Amino acid sequence: MNYCSNCGNKCLPDASFCSSCGFSLQYEESYEDNNNKSFSHEFSSNILLGGNILTPDKIIINESGVTFIKRNKYLIGKDRVHISFKNIASVSVDRKLIDANIIISSKGFGEIIGKNFSISAAKKIEKLINENV
Repeated sequence: MNYCSNCGNKCLPDASFCSSCGFSLQYEESYEDNNNKSFSHEFSSNILLGGNILTPDKIIINESGVTFIKRNKYLIGKDRVHISFKNIASVSVDRKLIDANIIISSKGFGEIIGKNFSISAAKKIEKLINENV
């Protein structure tokens, strides 16, 4: 499944335009072909540090951007937020005594706040994002 680099919406692999914002996906494919960097890193909040036992929060970093997955407030499903690297304004780590929160701010339409991650995982997330922004 591809994501729109303009708004983060899920798009079909053969789509030419984003169904949410109308952004052209043709340029993205040619850009990705030239950029042979392919990677994927997944981080989960730590249950021992206060994370959810049933489904911990997850941050997935890959070549399309940052995806945050969290159990929704009704405990029925999961909410998913995706921010492409070109839309990330800043990333910071709010370090506490034994854990850390990751705050990823986007350019104009919200932010991701990942809670109860280990300090080492938070530093790795910050480093990976800063390398790709």
